[in-house]
Amino acid sequence: MTGAAAPGLPWTWGDLAGTTDHFVDHGPGLRAARGLRVAAPPEVVWRWVCQLQVAPYSYDLVDNLGRRSPRTLTPGVGEFEEGARFSIFTVRAVDPGRSVELEITRAGAVRMFGRVLMAYQVVDLPGGAALRCDLLVPGASPGIGQSALMWGDLVMMRKQLHTWKSLAERHASAAG
Repeated sequence: MTGAAAPGLPWTWGDLAGTTDHFVDHGPGLRAARGLRVAAPPEVVWRWVCQLQVAPYSYDLVDNLGRRSPRTLTPGVGEFEEGARFSIFTVRAVDPGRSVELEITRAGAVRMFGRVLMAYQVVDLPGGAALRCDLLVPGASPGIGQSALMWGDLVMMRKQLHTWKSLAERHASAAG
Protein backbone atom coordinates (compact mmCIF):
# COMPACT_ATOMS: atom_id res chain seq x y z
CA MET A 1 0.00 0.00 0.00
CA THR A 2 1.48 3.36 -0.96
CA GLY A 3 0.17 6.89 -0.51
CA ALA A 4 -2.56 7.73 1.97
CA ALA A 5 -4.23 5.39 4.44
CA ALA A 6 -7.08 3.30 3.07
CA PRO A 7 -10.52 4.73 3.74
CA GLY A 8 -12.61 3.38 6.59
CA LEU A 9 -11.90 1.76 9.92
CA PRO A 10 -9.37 0.79 11.21
CA TRP A 11 -7.20 2.63 8.69
CA THR A 12 -8.70 6.11 9.00
CA TRP A 13 -10.65 7.71 11.80
CA GLY A 14 -11.84 11.20 12.67
CA ASP A 15 -11.50 14.60 11.05
CA LEU A 16 -8.40 14.79 8.84
CA ALA A 17 -9.42 17.98 6.99
CA GLY A 18 -6.69 20.61 6.83
CA THR A 19 -3.91 18.08 7.48
CA THR A 20 -1.61 16.02 5.27
CA ASP A 21 -0.17 12.50 5.44
CA HIS A 22 3.25 12.82 7.06
CA PHE A 23 4.51 9.62 5.42
CA VAL A 24 3.29 10.27 1.86
CA ASP A 25 6.85 10.02 0.46
CA HIS A 26 8.06 7.10 2.59
CA GLY A 27 7.37 4.29 0.11
CA PRO A 28 5.18 1.23 0.52
CA GLY A 29 3.78 0.10 3.81
CA LEU A 30 0.68 -0.20 5.90
CA ARG A 31 -0.74 3.21 6.79
CA ALA A 32 -3.28 4.60 9.22
CA ALA A 33 -4.41 8.15 10.03
CA ARG A 34 -6.35 9.48 13.00
CA GLY A 35 -7.36 13.08 13.66
CA LEU A 36 -9.70 15.55 15.27
CA ARG A 37 -10.36 19.26 15.71
CA VAL A 38 -9.45 21.01 18.95
CA ALA A 39 -10.97 24.30 20.12
CA ALA A 40 -7.65 25.56 21.51
CA PRO A 41 -4.69 27.44 20.03
CA PRO A 42 -2.16 25.18 18.26
CA GLU A 43 0.61 26.11 20.71
CA VAL A 44 -1.53 24.83 23.61
CA VAL A 45 -2.37 21.62 21.75
CA TRP A 46 1.34 21.12 20.95
CA ARG A 47 2.30 21.45 24.62
CA TRP A 48 -0.03 18.54 25.38
CA VAL A 49 1.48 16.46 22.55
CA CYS A 50 4.90 17.12 24.12
CA GLN A 51 3.53 15.52 27.32
CA LEU A 52 3.85 12.19 25.47
CA GLN A 53 7.42 12.29 26.80
CA VAL A 54 5.92 11.81 30.28
CA ALA A 55 2.90 9.55 29.78
CA PRO A 56 0.82 7.92 27.02
CA TYR A 57 -2.53 9.65 27.72
CA SER A 58 -4.43 6.62 26.47
CA TYR A 59 -5.88 3.83 28.58
CA ASP A 60 -3.50 4.17 31.52
CA LEU A 61 -4.26 0.72 32.91
CA VAL A 62 -2.88 -0.78 29.69
CA ASP A 63 -0.30 1.77 28.52
CA ASN A 64 0.94 3.26 31.79
CA LEU A 65 0.91 0.35 34.27
CA GLY A 66 -2.16 1.81 35.95
CA ARG A 67 -0.60 5.21 36.69
CA ARG A 68 -2.80 8.12 35.64
CA SER A 69 -1.34 10.37 32.94
CA PRO A 70 -0.90 13.91 34.35
CA ARG A 71 -3.86 16.26 33.96
CA THR A 72 -1.66 19.35 34.27
CA LEU A 73 1.38 20.26 32.21
CA THR A 74 4.51 18.79 33.73
CA PRO A 75 7.11 21.45 34.64
CA GLY A 76 10.29 21.09 32.60
CA VAL A 77 8.73 19.14 29.73
CA GLY A 78 9.74 21.00 26.62
CA GLU A 79 10.10 20.41 22.93
CA PHE A 80 10.96 16.98 21.55
CA GLU A 81 14.65 16.53 20.69
CA GLU A 82 15.81 14.48 17.73
CA GLY A 83 17.42 11.24 18.90
CA ALA A 84 15.81 11.41 22.36
CA ARG A 85 14.30 8.19 23.72
CA PHE A 86 11.25 7.85 25.94
CA SER A 87 8.85 5.03 26.66
CA ILE A 88 9.08 2.73 23.60
CA PHE A 89 10.02 5.50 21.14
CA THR A 90 12.97 7.31 19.62
CA VAL A 91 12.40 10.77 18.16
CA ARG A 92 13.36 10.70 14.46
CA ALA A 93 12.49 14.26 13.40
CA VAL A 94 10.95 17.40 14.88
CA ASP A 95 9.39 20.51 13.39
CA PRO A 96 9.08 22.46 16.66
CA GLY A 97 5.53 23.37 17.55
CA ARG A 98 4.16 21.55 14.51
CA SER A 99 5.15 17.89 14.16
CA VAL A 100 7.20 15.06 15.58
CA GLU A 101 8.11 11.74 13.97
CA LEU A 102 8.70 8.78 16.27
CA GLU A 103 9.85 5.21 15.78
CA ILE A 104 9.13 2.29 18.08
CA THR A 105 12.64 1.14 19.05
CA ARG A 106 12.35 -0.64 22.41
CA ALA A 107 13.21 -4.28 21.65
CA GLY A 108 10.14 -5.85 23.27
CA ALA A 109 7.79 -3.46 21.48
CA VAL A 110 9.53 -4.07 18.15
CA ARG A 111 9.12 -7.82 18.64
CA MET A 112 5.44 -7.33 19.42
CA PHE A 113 4.48 -4.72 16.79
CA GLY A 114 7.30 -4.76 14.24
CA ARG A 115 8.85 -1.58 12.90
CA VAL A 116 6.30 1.21 13.34
CA LEU A 117 6.69 4.91 12.58
CA MET A 118 4.29 7.50 14.03
CA ALA A 119 3.97 11.20 13.35
CA TYR A 120 1.89 13.68 15.30
CA GLN A 121 1.08 17.04 13.78
CA VAL A 122 -0.76 20.13 14.95
CA VAL A 123 -2.13 22.49 12.30
CA ASP A 124 -3.46 26.00 12.90
CA LEU A 125 -7.10 26.32 11.82
CA PRO A 126 -9.71 29.04 12.30
CA GLY A 127 -11.03 28.68 15.84
CA GLY A 128 -8.40 26.21 16.98
CA ALA A 129 -6.23 23.43 15.63
CA ALA A 130 -6.25 20.09 13.90
CA LEU A 131 -4.49 17.25 15.73
CA ARG A 132 -3.45 14.29 13.59
CA CYS A 133 -1.44 11.10 14.00
CA ASP A 134 -0.16 9.06 11.06
CA LEU A 135 1.17 5.53 11.40
CA LEU A 136 3.35 3.64 8.95
CA VAL A 137 4.49 0.04 9.11
CA PRO A 138 7.15 0.15 6.36
CA GLY A 139 6.99 -2.64 3.80
CA ALA A 140 3.97 -4.32 5.39
CA SER A 141 0.82 -5.22 3.55
CA PRO A 142 -2.62 -5.82 5.04
CA GLY A 143 -2.93 -9.14 6.85
CA ILE A 144 -4.53 -10.51 10.00
CA GLY A 145 -1.70 -9.41 12.29
CA GLN A 146 -1.51 -5.93 10.80
CA SER A 147 -5.29 -5.52 10.92
CA ALA A 148 -5.27 -6.50 14.59
CA LEU A 149 -2.48 -3.97 15.23
CA MET A 150 -4.48 -1.21 13.52
CA TRP A 151 -7.71 -2.04 15.38
CA GLY A 152 -5.85 -1.99 18.69
CA ASP A 153 -4.10 1.22 17.75
CA LEU A 154 -7.41 2.81 16.76
CA VAL A 155 -8.88 2.20 20.21
CA MET A 156 -5.79 3.50 22.03
CA MET A 157 -5.14 6.44 19.70
CA ARG A 158 -8.76 7.60 19.76
CA LYS A 159 -8.59 7.75 23.57
CA GLN A 160 -5.22 9.55 23.47
CA LEU A 161 -6.34 12.21 20.98
CA HIS A 162 -9.62 12.82 22.82
CA THR A 163 -7.74 13.14 26.13
CA TRP A 164 -5.33 15.71 24.69
CA LYS A 165 -8.27 17.56 23.10
CA SER A 166 -10.10 17.77 26.42
CA LEU A 167 -7.00 18.87 28.35
CA ALA A 168 -5.98 21.47 25.74
CA GLU A 169 -9.49 22.93 25.58
CA ARG A 170 -9.70 23.08 29.39
CA HIS A 171 -6.25 24.69 29.55
CA ALA A 172 -7.17 27.27 26.89
CA SER A 173 -10.47 28.20 28.55
CA ALA A 174 -8.76 28.56 31.96
CA ALA A 175 -6.15 30.87 30.40
CA GLY A 176 -9.11 32.75 29.04
